[in-house]
Formats: sequence, C-alpha cells, structure tokens
Amino acid sequence: MIPVKLKMRNFMCYRDNVPPLHFEGIRTACLSGDNGNGKSALIDAMTWALWGQARAKSDDDLIHSGQGEMEVEFDFAVGQQTYRIIRKRSKPRRQGGAGQSLLELQVATGDGFRAITGNTIAQTQQKITADILHMDYPTFINSAFLRQGHADEFTIKRPTERKEVLADILGLSVYDELESHAKEMAKQQEMEKTQLESSIQEIVDELARKPAYQAEFEQAQSALSQIEKVTGEKEARLNELRQEKEALERKKAQLDQIETHVRERERSLEFLDEQIKRHRSRIKEYEELIAQRVTIEKGYAQFAEAKILNDELNHKLGVLVKLNERKSQLIAAIDSAQATLVKDHALTQNEITKLASDSEKLPQLKDQLQQLQVKLRQLAEQEEVLNQKKQAGKELQTQINYLESNQTQLEKTIKETGEKLDLLSSQTEAKCPLCERELEIKNLKLIESKYTVERQDKSDSLKSNQAEIVQKKTELESLEREISQMETPLNQGKISVQSQAGIIRKEMAESEEAAKQLVIKKETLDEVELRLAKKDFATIEQAALVEVENELDRLDYNSERHEQVRQQLANLEQYESPKRKLEEADRLIGQEKEATLKAEAAAQELRQSLAADNQKRQGLTVELNLLPQLVNDVAQAETEYQTMATQQKQSQETLWSVKAKLERCSELEIKKKEKESLMTQTSKQESIYKELAKAFGKGGIQAMIIETALPEIEVEANRLLGRMTDGRMHVKFETQRASKKGDVIETLDINISDELGMRNYEMFSGGEAFRINFAIRVALSKLLAKRAGAPLPTLIIDEGFGTQDSTGIEKIKEAINSIQEDFDKIIVITHIEEFRDAFPTRIDVIKTAEGSTLSVS
Repeated sequence: MIPVKLKMRNFMCYRDNVPPLHFEGIRTACLSGDNGNGKSALIDAMTWALWGQARAKSDDDLIHSGQGEMEVEFDFAVGQQTYRIIRKRSKPRRQGGAGQSLLELQVATGDGFRAITGNTIAQTQQKITADILHMDYPTFINSAFLRQGHADEFTIKRPTERKEVLADILGLSVYDELESHAKEMAKQQEMEKTQLESSIQEIVDELARKPAYQAEFEQAQSALSQIEKVTGEKEARLNELRQEKEALERKKAQLDQIETHVRERERSLEFLDEQIKRHRSRIKEYEELIAQRVTIEKGYAQFAEAKILNDELNHKLGVLVKLNERKSQLIAAIDSAQATLVKDHALTQNEITKLASDSEKLPQLKDQLQQLQVKLRQLAEQEEVLNQKKQAGKELQTQINYLESNQTQLEKTIKETGEKLDLLSSQTEAKCPLCERELEIKNLKLIESKYTVERQDKSDSLKSNQAEIVQKKTELESLEREISQMETPLNQGKISVQSQAGIIRKEMAESEEAAKQLVIKKETLDEVELRLAKKDFATIEQAALVEVENELDRLDYNSERHEQVRQQLANLEQYESPKRKLEEADRLIGQEKEATLKAEAAAQELRQSLAADNQKRQGLTVELNLLPQLVNDVAQAETEYQTMATQQKQSQETLWSVKAKLERCSELEIKKKEKESLMTQTSKQESIYKELAKAFGKGGIQAMIIETALPEIEVEANRLLGRMTDGRMHVKFETQRASKKGDVIETLDINISDELGMRNYEMFSGGEAFRINFAIRVALSKLLAKRAGAPLPTLIIDEGFGTQDSTGIEKIKEAINSIQEDFDKIIVITHIEEFRDAFPTRIDVIKTAEGSTLSVS
C-alpha cells in the first residue's frame, strides 16, 4: 500500500479547514510538530479509512470535540492500480441510540473513479483487507508502522518469554488455535465414541426382550377376536331400538307442527275478527261526513281565498325586511370607508413630521463618523506595534524550547559517556566487535581519552546552554509584561470606537431612508385629501344604496291590510281538516265495504281448518304414549354397547403397543450395525486429531518456523545496526544454552558484541539500547510482511529519538536513508529539531484555535 492523498474533516484534532495531504513526489519525509499537535492522528486517519480501526476505543471518540460527524477520504496505490476509500461516521442523535457509519470503495479508471462498494460495510471491508491490501490492521501496525514506545517490545522480555513474543509478531497464534481446535475435535470424537458404546449397550438390552413381546402379541390377538363378536351383537340390537325411537320422534315432531298451526290459526282468526270490527267503524264515520258535505265545502272555499292573499303579503314582508337590512349594511360600509380615509390622513401627517425630523440629522452624523475613523487609524498603528512584540515573544519561546531540548540531549549524552568510562575502567581486556581480537592497553587508553574529552566538551556546552536559557527567559518575561500592559487598553479602545461607529452608520442609513420616505408620504397625503373632497370612496356601495331605496318605494306593502287577512285566515282554519276527511271518505268508503266482505270469508275458512287439525292432534297423542318406555330401552342398550366398545378399544391398543415393540426391535437390529460401524470410524478420527494437536503445538511447526525466522532477523538487524554504529556493534541470537546441571535448555538470548567484547542485551541502555531495538524492530517488520504475503512498500516510523546524542541521531538518519531503496515511501514522525531538515520533504503539523492544520515543504 502506497499513500497518494489524504483528506480529513472533523477527525480527532482536525476540523473541516485542513488542506489535503498529497504524497506524490515524496520518497522520504519527516512529519514534524510539537507533541499533541496531531502528527500520529494523520496515521490514525489512514488506518481508520483502511480498516476502521485506530488508537481510540470507539469510532465516536475519533470525532472532533463538539462536532456530530467526521469523514476521511484516502487515495492509495497497490501495484499500478489506484483506489479511493471514503469512510464516514455520525454520532447518535439521541442518548442510547446507535450512530451511523458509511464506507465507499472506488477504483481509478480513465474517466475518474468508479464505485466497487459491496452490498454491506462488512463485504466492502473484506474486499479492502483480503482482495486489495492482503494485510489486516494487526499486521500493519507490527510491520509497516513502527508505533511509538513499541520498539523494545521484543527485546525487553525475559529470554524465556521472547519466543512467545516472536510467535505473536509472526502470527503463530493461528497454530495455537489449530492445536486447540484439534484437541477439541479429538475430545468430541472421544465423547461421541463413549455415547455410541452406551447406545449399543442399550440396544442389546432391548433386543433381549423380543421373545416376550412375541408371546404377548399372540395372546392379545385372541382376546380381541372374542370381544369383537360380542360387540357386533350389542350393536345390532341397539340399531333396532334406535329405528323404533326415530319413528316415534318423527310423529312427535308432526304433533308439534300441528299444535303450532293450531295456535297460528287461532291468532289469525282473532286478528280477522278485530279487522272486521275496525272496517265497520270506519264505514260509519265516512257516512256521517258525507251527510255534512255542503257546509264543509262552502267554509273551505272561503279559507282557500284568504290563504292565497296571506301568502302574497308574507312574500312582500320578506322582501321588505331584506331590503332594509341591505340598506343598513350599505350605510355602515360607506361610513366605515370615510372613517378609514380620515384615519389614514392623520397617520400620514404624523409620519411626515417624524421623517422630516430624522432626515435633518444626517450632516451632524457624518461629522461624528469622520472623527471616529481618525481614532481607528491611531489604534491600528498601536496594534501593529503590539503584533511585532508578540512575534518577537514567539521567536524567543522557540529558542528557549530548542535550548531546553538540547540541554536534555546533552545531559543524556554526558550520562552515557560516564557509563562507558566506568565500564572501561573496570575492564582489564577487551575484544574488537568485528575481528574479535584483543585490544592493546594503548588502544584502550585512546578510547578512554576520547570519551573523556567528549564528556568535557558536552559539559562545557551544557553550562553555556543553561546560561543562554536564563537570559532568554528574562527577555521573554520583560516582553510579556510590555504586551500585557498594551493589549488590554488597546482592545478596549478598539471595541468602544467600533461600537460607536456601527451605531452612527446605522443612524445615517436610517436618516437617508427617512428623506426618501418623506417625499413618498407627502404624495400619499395629497391623494387622501383629494379623495375626501370628491367623496371618492365606497362608490359601489353608494350606487347600491340608491337602488335599494328605489326598490322600497316600488314594493307598496300595507301592514294593516296584512293583519286583517291573518285574522280572517285564523277564523276559517276549522274547515281545513273536515274537508280533507270528506275527500278521504269519498275515496275509501267503497274499499272498506269490500275489505269487510273478504275478512268475513277468510274467518269462516280458518274455523273449518282449525277443526280438522284438532282431530289429527288427538290421534297422534294416543300413539306417543309408548315413547318413554322405548327411550329407557335405547339408553340401556347404548350403555351395554359402549362398555363392549371400550373393552374392544383397550384390547386393540394393547395389540398395537406390542406390535410397535416388535417393530422397534427390528429397527434396533439395523441401528446396532450402523452404530458399530460409526464407532470404528470415530476411533480412527480421534487418533488423527490427537496427532494433529501434537504437530500444531509449541514443539512442532511453531518451533520450526521460529528456528527458520531467526537467521533472517539476525542478518537484517546486523545490516542496520552496522550502519548506525560504523560496524562497532553486532547482534547474535542464541536459542539454546547449557544449564547449571549441564543440560541443554530452550531460550532466546540476545548477545551484542562491540569494542568492549560480547555482552548480553540487558547490559546496554540509553542511545545504544535504542539503536539495537530499532534495528531488530525494522528487521521484524520486514519479516512479518514477507510472512503475511503482502508487499511492504511504505514504512512509517513513530519512535522517540530523545535518547540519542548528535552522533547517534546522525547515524539513525544515515540508517533510515540507507534503507530507503527497500521502500517506496518512508515517513518519520518526530518533534526533535535535528530531524526536521534531515530528509528531502518535511510535513509540518501546527495546532491553531480552529484545530490542527498541516503544510508540506
């Protein structure tokens, strides 16, 4: 994987104003900046885009504080193909809810990028990890990414634990899982074999009872045959009695039906008699009304004439009421329109007065604004002086930081040189780390003299450095007091003048707008006065009012005549009901006479049918006297039959149960053979899994891989260590050593040879230990990538170099530059000043109030 472009939004310490980081043209680069600025966060952005993993415990912890979402867009190349990943994350909208994640994968084509995203995030991640990168997150951080504080992860362990650490780095845990799986499978096969043995024994015990089941089956068949014969006889007798009972029950139903008919005909006869009575009563009423025909018809004719006249007068009254209501509405609308115009006239007059007053303030406001602009220019000059002092303070602070860092380096170097002198003074003889020849006394003295001069030079530099720090801090404190004295009154003055200027500009705009509105309002006032003079308002309502008054004159309504007609109509209303009844009598008297004759004939027919039904009822009643005794006989026969049927069912169930046992025995004989064959196969599988568990264990394949890997690590580590120490140091791995008893025990010792001879790794510290750690760590990274089957074109080094003196730092620079041919890109993350200009490209990370940002130079 080779990075091409990184673009971030709201990721960790970065906001949405960060420029994209382009990696084209970069071979070896230094990623620099103070601690906490966000150097390592850039690497976290790459790993989160590729695998969705970073240093944080959860994705929501990576979102910039105070923001609800983040996004990383990362372009990278694998071979000759370029890909783009866009990964987004938003926090849950409510507490306890789930956040939202998005992952898109694109591939570069001749027409731009084309999406190859999977149906789910898991499918897309599988494409990235397995199909494109061929590397997961743990492999990356243990190979291409040298994380800060992990360089000595392998070397600081005890010799007996280093093989375990090497196994973890090489990913040999997969063999532990295979061993565990093989043991588990062997255990499962053993348990399955035990279960099969138990099942076979149960089958043998069950088959031993087969002869008893056969005898029981023959006895049950004989008993069932006898019970079936008796049950058939009882069933035939029961069916005969049921047929006799059903015949009598049909006659009982016939009797019930006849009684129902009798009751219905009696009710119908009562209804017909009542109907004949009502018909005769209505005929009498109709004949009495017909006798009064002349008087009723004369009075009704007078009532009809009075009603027509009253309806005409009611219509005129309704029209009169509506016209008066319309007239009142029109008068109110005309008065309202006139009042509105008068009100508008008064409001416009008041507005003109106020606008005239506001427009006259403009000249005075312009003079005040010019005076404030003069004050602002004076304050700007003072602010420029203040900014110059602040810049001088930042430069002093940078110098102090550099001097303090240099002081720490000098103290460490003096301490390491002293340790070397102490070690030389305790040695009576030493060997060259390259040729392993013994060094002469004069050569030892020469080395000791060199270290003594070096320590004195560093001590002098330390004193000079301390004096310069004190002087710079004094200058910085004085400058900070001057800045504090200037800054507060300057800020207060700027705020006050800017506030006054803003108020005056607002008032000037309002005055200019008032002058424009004044002209418009005067024109509006002239129009209102003209309309009031000409009564140019509610013209439609005024015309409608004239028309309504004309209609009132044409209506000619007389209220006194209307009251007389009402009185006459009330007196003649008594003839309306008799007239309606008379018409009904003329129309219905013939129908009533005819209906009476029909009802009398129907009643006579019902009396004859009722007599015939009573005669049938008496005959059926005599026959049904035998039904109670027959019901008792049927009940007794059913009881006897049910008893025999129950015995038959029980006998059948016994027979079926014994038959099922015999069939079960036949099935068990087949199953016994199957389980015996399966047990033989299970025993073979158990033996195979036990052998696999032994092969996958620590003493099997894992031991072979470690023994093969150590020479590769040793060669690569010595190549780097020789470059960093001018060939003075050499590493050697020992996998076995003799115990006190003389036995050979497994171990993993790290022995280092230098100008003082061969020593164990634990005897080194400071800068020398770091160089050893660094060389072994890079060697392990290259081995891990090779074993994972993934190319390692990019190396990212995020390690502290604070334990190195100036010579050691130069050696590390040379070592990094010497391995750049092995990688397409090398990125070194550091805050040490000496490293910032050591490589062709520098990526500076700066922390601002709006979040961290970066620049490439």
